[in-house]
Amino acid sequence: MHPILFEFSGIKIYAYGVLMALAYLLSFALILKRVREAQDNPEDYLEAAIWFIIAGIGGARLFYFIWYPQVFFHDPLGSLFSQGGLVWYGGVIAVLLASIVFCRIKKISLQHFGDIVAPAAALGLAIGRIGCLLAGCCYGAVCDLPWAVHYPAGHETHGLAVHPAPLYETALMLLAAGLLLKLDQHKPYAGFTLWWFFIIASLVRFSLEYIRGDRLVWIQSFNLSASQVVSLGGLVLGASMLCWLSVQSKRTLSRDNAHVLESTRI
Repeated sequence: MHPILFEFSGIKIYAYGVLMALAYLLSFALILKRVREAQDNPEDYLEAAIWFIIAGIGGARLFYFIWYPQVFFHDPLGSLFSQGGLVWYGGVIAVLLASIVFCRIKKISLQHFGDIVAPAAALGLAIGRIGCLLAGCCYGAVCDLPWAVHYPAGHETHGLAVHPAPLYETALMLLAAGLLLKLDQHKPYAGFTLWWFFIIASLVRFSLEYIRGDRLVWIQSFNLSASQVVSLGGLVLGASMLCWLSVQSKRTLSRDNAHVLESTRI
């Protein structure tokens, strides 16, 4: 845990903020590389990046207040500008909604747009979790594994050995980014990579919730946390969209084949 990287002339540089900025920069570098390969217009994605920053931070902050309303009501104005307090699922949902609106305005295919962005989103999430480890948030449950971490005095888990949960997510989302890039090379239709991102990210978060030390249980009877409930929604959304797009793709292919057959008869 190292929440403050360094201090210069009384100005504190926070690790979480630096890692968030690095996540955005490296993610967007990957997006631009993919944009050039797809021969898309880079200016559209530059503009979209601004939307992503606003929607991502705003959505993540909003969901934090939904999960922990007492923080907001204790100090409404101060909590808006305090350090931490971001729920990444809120950011993902907000970015998806912003992307839908953006693509409609720009008349861009959401499925194609999402395929370009999805691997970079996984990369950004992986890097951002390192910031969580340094900030001391999103900590893991108690364990006796040789790679357990010990947080310093003042942390909720001080004196205990806990899972390095943020690093687990970093490793899994880096693997996810590589897998999505591979899937994208052989995708059968537009949107394939985008909705597989939702499935993979949802499965990762759902599984890791069981070793989180800050787990907020929503449904006691099923021992499901708030994030797991949202994960199930993301999983259903991703699977449903893949099924729907697969059916649409097959229908389009059948119509095209019928048209070709009719043309040859003429």
